[in-house]
Amino acid sequence: MPELFSMPFFARSFLVLAASGLTFPVLGTFILNLELIAARFAVMHAALLGGALGLLLGLDISMMSMAAAVLSGIGIAVVSYRGRVSAGGSLGLLMTVCMGLAFIIFYKSNVQAVSAFSLFWGNVLSLTESDVRLALVVAGGISFFLVSCYKEIHIVLFDRELAWAVGVRAKPVYALVMLSVCVGVAAAMRVTGALLVDAVTLLPALAARRMGRSFRALILLGAVFGLGMNMAGFTLSFVLDLPVSSSIVVVGGLTILAIQGMDFLKRK
Repeated sequence: MPELFSMPFFARSFLVLAASGLTFPVLGTFILNLELIAARFAVMHAALLGGALGLLLGLDISMMSMAAAVLSGIGIAVVSYRGRVSAGGSLGLLMTVCMGLAFIIFYKSNVQAVSAFSLFWGNVLSLTESDVRLALVVAGGISFFLVSCYKEIHIVLFDRELAWAVGVRAKPVYALVMLSVCVGVAAAMRVTGALLVDAVTLLPALAARRMGRSFRALILLGAVFGLGMNMAGFTLSFVLDLPVSSSIVVVGGLTILAIQGMDFLKRK
């Protein structure tokens, strides 16, 4: 095992999976509490549009995808908070428009769509040093936001109107929650690929939800499950020669099934 860490690709993968496992399940908790399941799909399409623009302008695809995610997060937060449409409706609108614009760029500029679509399947073993730095910055930002605004986040997730009534600045906190979801999902795309983003966000949060009875428990259990799923999936992929992302998904799914099985036995 020690000799594996001497390989740069292995060390980068391990570091990013550890950081994302500890922090990204928080995003799953946000998504589940605010019913933002569609956020995953919307950000995926916004990132695709960013990637298409990056190819067109000759800029870094990852950075352009992240910039598109940030802009989408700001827009979604503004529209959904004001109540003109539901958050889910906003995300669906964003998803459709971004996909249409991306294909217009592909058609008119003759860029290779395959390069942009590579964001969909990702590969943690092919991460560059800049990808690692970006993932660590996002993970650190999520952690800082959670620690510094813990009480405010808790209240906003429970009831935005109550948060406003007790003096919490609900609008900026809600905007930052939405923004962290968009940025985090965009970063997770580089780890597992867009099609398997749930592996590092929703699956650990779902497992934690089965066992946690408080917001603090959801956060802590999500981090434990996230780290455990990532490391177990990473190990399984090397032992059985399987794709890392798929292995993490399988481990996460089996974990949730095991928790459900234990709950069933307790009720019996």
